[in-house]
Amino acid sequence: MRTTPYNFLLLYRSLSIQFLAAGGLVMAVAAYAIGTWVSDRIESGVVQNSGSSAALYIESLIPNQTFLGDTKASVSEAASLALRKAFKGSALRERVVTYNVWSEDGEILDSYRPEMRGRIFEPSEALMTAWSGHVASQFQNLEVQAEHPESTLGVPLLEVYVPIRDPNTGNVLVVVEFYQRAEDLAAELEKARNDSWMLVLQIFSLCGALLFIIVHAGSRQIERQREQLTAQLSESQRLSKYNDALRERVTQAAQRSTAQSEKIMQRIGHDLHDGVAQHLSLASLRLEGAGLAPSEDADTVTTALSNAIKELRAISRGLALPDLGILSLNGCVAQAVTDHNKSFGSNVSLQDKTKETLQAPYASKLCIYRFLQETLSNAYRHANAESFKVQLSVEGDQVQVSVFDDGQGFDVESQPRLREDGGQGLSGLIDRAATLNGRIEIDTAPGVGTVVRLLLPLVEETI
Repeated sequence: MRTTPYNFLLLYRSLSIQFLAAGGLVMAVAAYAIGTWVSDRIESGVVQNSGSSAALYIESLIPNQTFLGDTKASVSEAASLALRKAFKGSALRERVVTYNVWSEDGEILDSYRPEMRGRIFEPSEALMTAWSGHVASQFQNLEVQAEHPESTLGVPLLEVYVPIRDPNTGNVLVVVEFYQRAEDLAAELEKARNDSWMLVLQIFSLCGALLFIIVHAGSRQIERQREQLTAQLSESQRLSKYNDALRERVTQAAQRSTAQSEKIMQRIGHDLHDGVAQHLSLASLRLEGAGLAPSEDADTVTTALSNAIKELRAISRGLALPDLGILSLNGCVAQAVTDHNKSFGSNVSLQDKTKETLQAPYASKLCIYRFLQETLSNAYRHANAESFKVQLSVEGDQVQVSVFDDGQGFDVESQPRLREDGGQGLSGLIDRAATLNGRIEIDTAPGVGTVVRLLLPLVEETI
């Protein structure tokens, strides 16, 4: 399979690959730092031990009395001869290249090279260490120090500063600096350096490999879980879209069913008004024109016909609707308030807080009209209120229709059922609002009046 940029990005997203890149860099830097530190410590320790051993050997060959009685500013001829004899006539001849005898102020009192005698140099740190009573050692590859007088030898040297003490007082008399050939020491240091680097690299490689295995296992688990979560998310999104589509279909079906039911109720209302009510009116007129003698039965029949006609007309008015299709949402609210005042002889006021004419689908206008019709009728019949008010407003992306009364209130928990007289009641209103993704809020309690609000999404009417 070819490696594409996308596949490379997916590979780099792997936790184990990121760890390998970042952790490898960190471990390489750490290995270099630790390896360098360990190598320097090993070299320092080996050089110091070698210098101390060489210093003890030198001290054993040079009698302390050599420098007794001499001033610090000079070395006697006897002392100089003793030094030459010690360095040239003993086993040191093959090892020691040259030597210098230093005063405390940096003057060379004596030297293997006569031309160096009497020269003064700035005291080095190693020289100051020796004058404090400690042996100082330095390993130098003089091949890269061209300014050094012994650089022409081209061999690695061990530079040692040995303090020579007074056997009686223990004070340092002079410091003898000598350069010892250190080919074996150089080889030993190189081997120790290589061994230490190899050990550090092996330890870090092993730790890195173990950590990579652990991280890689965790990374594989994370990748599997990520794939599972991605699949679950895709499935959830698919189900969500499917549920949204089903919900939309259910809502549309409920709206169509409600509209169809309203049409049936409206037709029944028209049929009752134009059919049964007219026949009863005709029967009542014929009964009056029949010239029947007044009697209790005749009055009973006349009264029954008159009451039946009134009830049929009230029922037909409740079932029939105005032409809501041509009305705006504002007009629908105003029409519902007007129809209620005309039918019940009420004085409901309308407060329209909207700043423009609102348009809405037919189902929304039908819901609002039926809401006002039911709530105003309930308030007029049961609230025993003195004032009623309807308020229309827009809150965010919702239209809000509220009905206020100052009546006796009621217990909400006992009301949301269908009425026995055929009215919708709160339960029917709540269900009707729910089909349009709306809701009804009721704020009431016995003795404090009632506020019933209908909140519907403000949706523009589609043509």
